[in-house]
Amino acid sequence: MDSLQHKTHKTSRGFTYSYYVSNPTNSKRTLLFQHGFPDDAHLWDKIVPKLTDYRLVVPDLLGYSGTSKPTDPAAYSSTGLTRDLVDILDAEGIDKVISIGHDWGSFVAQRLYNHHRDRVEGLILLNVPYILPPQSPPNLKQTNDHLEKVMGAPLLGYQEFFITDEAPKVLKEHLDRFYQAIHGAPVGWTKELWCARGKLQKWLLEEKNEVELLSYAQDPELRRTFIERFQRDGFEAPLCYYKASNSNVQYDSDKVLGHDSLTVQVPLLYISCTHDPICRGEFMAPAKEKGFLPDLEEATIESRHWSPFEKPDEIVELIGSFLKRRFESKI
Repeated sequence: MDSLQHKTHKTSRGFTYSYYVSNPTNSKRTLLFQHGFPDDAHLWDKIVPKLTDYRLVVPDLLGYSGTSKPTDPAAYSSTGLTRDLVDILDAEGIDKVISIGHDWGSFVAQRLYNHHRDRVEGLILLNVPYILPPQSPPNLKQTNDHLEKVMGAPLLGYQEFFITDEAPKVLKEHLDRFYQAIHGAPVGWTKELWCARGKLQKWLLEEKNEVELLSYAQDPELRRTFIERFQRDGFEAPLCYYKASNSNVQYDSDKVLGHDSLTVQVPLLYISCTHDPICRGEFMAPAKEKGFLPDLEEATIESRHWSPFEKPDEIVELIGSFLKRRFESKI
């Protein structure tokens, strides 16, 4: 982020956001990057320096790093989160963005379009595909039971731990173990540890059998900053994304979205990853089959879940190609 200016802005909801922004360029396009759990704006460190032909806005989303950290899940509704981002765009005098997101940032990126279609002219989603809002209030246990039946594993098993009262304390007290849980290298590691009920929590508490890390995660600086950040900030706020999703907060926020708001009428690029057992392209099937994605492009890369760390060059190439094909001719 060295080439970007760091700013803060207090939104209309009263939350202070930390974000990075580049100066206006000759391009009329602005890219808005939205990270997920448990990252911050620096998830994009190896991507944004290669896209400086565009104006760039890279926030720490609510709950992370220099941004406010409310611990009430109600603060993390899609209407609220996207309102905050629109406030930042207004402060910067930016009319429209190409909304880019990874993990929970993908959810926020797509809901920014759904709630504020006049502010988004393109979507790029990494790992987490475009997901229609549920038709009924969430029930995580039932969802995992269904996933176990049809997919062979409760793919959201880890979320049953994340929404518990003890999760923030357990994660903070075992930060190095959690870092290994996120970035472990063994084949099938994510599915073994995350897509099972109780397995992640048990592994964190065992404090034995360290695991080999993926090559990018062997960077001591990445490990150090992760541990220092959560020693300082804790997990109470970041885990609210899961609590909002698995309560009526997100359901109530999104049920107001009608067919027109849910139909993505702008170019959409979805980048899936071959070794991400949780975020799977087939979960986008209902939206595709019902005609909600008339201008969809799909690409696949060989990567685990944290693709911006693992395969930044491939992601830059895919994003750059998509932007040139779909937008430069319109400038």
